[in-house]
Amino acid sequence: GGIVMLVAHRLRKNYKAFSSVLVAGAVSIFYFTIAVAFHDYQLFSQTVAFIIMVAITAFSAFLSVSYDRQELAALTLIGGFAVPFMVSTGSGNYIVLFSYITILNVGILAIAYHKKWGLINLQAYVFTVLLFASWLFTIIGTENAPYEGALAFAFTFYFVFLLMNIINNVRRKTPFSNMELSILVSNTFLFYAAGMVLLENYTPEYKGMFTLLLGVFNFCFSWLLYKKLHVDQRAIYILIGLTLTFVTLAIPIQFEGNYITLFWAAEAVLVLWLAQKSKIESFRFGSAIVHALMLISLVMDWMNLYYYGESLPIIINPAFLTSLFAIASCFGV
Repeated sequence: GGIVMLVAHRLRKNYKAFSSVLVAGAVSIFYFTIAVAFHDYQLFSQTVAFIIMVAITAFSAFLSVSYDRQELAALTLIGGFAVPFMVSTGSGNYIVLFSYITILNVGILAIAYHKKWGLINLQAYVFTVLLFASWLFTIIGTENAPYEGALAFAFTFYFVFLLMNIINNVRRKTPFSNMELSILVSNTFLFYAAGMVLLENYTPEYKGMFTLLLGVFNFCFSWLLYKKLHVDQRAIYILIGLTLTFVTLAIPIQFEGNYITLFWAAEAVLVLWLAQKSKIESFRFGSAIVHALMLISLVMDWMNLYYYGESLPIIINPAFLTSLFAIASCFGV
């Protein structure tokens, strides 16, 4: 492996692509050597083998940036994600596995700061999603499933990939590619789906709060990008759209009956007020959608409370007061 690496280094200037393949081959030899030494000959413990392979991954990532070769980084990443399986003993320790994947993704985040390599970001994203989803499906519904740990790692991956897909654009003030925007949206919805599945089996009463908090997080993040960092406005609009989506979803998930109408009526006015203050036109569109949902919900409240419900006191009843609040919302808009 060392000889192959030396040859690759000597050829790096005149034969860039070929030298990158040789470096990847040398790194593969390193990985294979440590795996055989651990599994077949027990020359050192699992912890030592793991640390050596992490060092190999870090070294190859350093070479990728030094040689400025994206294909080398892609091959390195494949080896990096294969490391846990090469040193696995079948114990199934998810904390060690996902801690390593987090460290690996933070390394890709560091590369993303210096290099705009969209393929590498996508590769890390797909590998992580597939690995985490396959593990998640195996623990759902099992006894003593680690739901809290799963949610913690899901948020960690979500946050790392959120930063990974904006950090280079923020640094260089460049526009977002369609792939980066797609990852931005899918990353949020996949985290939301994972969180809802975990909460459904763990503490379903917090699903609405989780939805609302995710909306608030996206709003704060979009405000930071818009006011402080001045990034591509397409990303801002997408984050705002995600904010409106989650805040609107949180209401029917957490509440029932006329409370949904009351919250949507207040939200419609608030969103339009934000449109006036921020000069962001997409807020107006969001306000119109929420207001339409509010009116539909109001009609459903009339049906449930007046037609299907019991006798109500005059004026001081949920249907009448909700209607007054809806009128105030229309007037406010």
